[in-house]
Amino acid sequence: MKNLVLLLALLAIGACTRSPKQARATIPSTGLPPMMHKQVLNAVDAGEGNPRVRELRDAVAAKPNNVRARVDLATEYGRTGYPELELEHLRLAAERFPDSEVAVRYAARALVRADRAAEAARRLTAFISAHEKVSAALLSWAGIALDQQFRWTEGEKMHRRAVDRAGWRDELHNNLGYNLLMQGRKQEAAESFRKAISLNAASETARNNLGIAVADHPEEALAQFRQASSDLGVAHNNLASYLYDKGDLGGARKELELALEYRKDMPQILDNLRKVASADGKPVTIARKDHHSFWKSVGRGVKLFFVPEDAKKSTGLAEAAR
Repeated sequence: MKNLVLLLALLAIGACTRSPKQARATIPSTGLPPMMHKQVLNAVDAGEGNPRVRELRDAVAAKPNNVRARVDLATEYGRTGYPELELEHLRLAAERFPDSEVAVRYAARALVRADRAAEAARRLTAFISAHEKVSAALLSWAGIALDQQFRWTEGEKMHRRAVDRAGWRDELHNNLGYNLLMQGRKQEAAESFRKAISLNAASETARNNLGIAVADHPEEALAQFRQASSDLGVAHNNLASYLYDKGDLGGARKELELALEYRKDMPQILDNLRKVASADGKPVTIARKDHHSFWKSVGRGVKLFFVPEDAKKSTGLAEAAR
């Protein structure tokens, strides 16, 4: 039985501050295809009126070995709508300064966001192998890159090393918990999420994730979800996907019908309902608005786990370590 479209949002970690910056300079040859090269040139032109870009270009020209200026210039391109240019600048920075953790970390972040997790993991693991001391943030990014390739065991090792390095950071415990949850080790995952909450009681992400980890115990799950803000349509959808995976088609159908009451604007929910209808042979129906369920009072629970990027309003299951 095929899975539902589990509106899944995995999110990157790492010490990456989104900095912006850009201006007019010669673009180094990157061997880009003609179309991308044209985009690069257009991006340079687009930066003409950006004083921050000019400032950073001047900084790079004056001090070619200023890694931070190069990284800031690249991330400014990304911020202003040129992710390809951002990625190429960061790749060049990482290649020019192979011992710079900043350059490698930012390049890896851009690669993960560009769905090039394999390259990110390769760069990060090579850097980690070659350097005795690396930050918890770099280890976290390595774990995320490996997780995105479903290399859970390798990713777990990186997440645990990150926690060992900076155990006071709640997001690192959350990310370890995510990895464990994806391995089906719910009890261990719940322990990691509880640790994250003990360090940061305001962590909505960790509370939602803990709710998923203890979903077999509705009262405890509800207690966690109630402490998060609510998006009931997504909550019902995600409970439906959980029930569907357990083979409970009736329960999944009921939750999807309720989800549509709240989020008729989310086509993935209707797609999921059609898949359930295909599996159980019953027609697609919409529940009445006065129909209530246990999960009506659950908060945004699994939103951070399943909702896609276009519907997501906050961080994903794996948080960015700032």
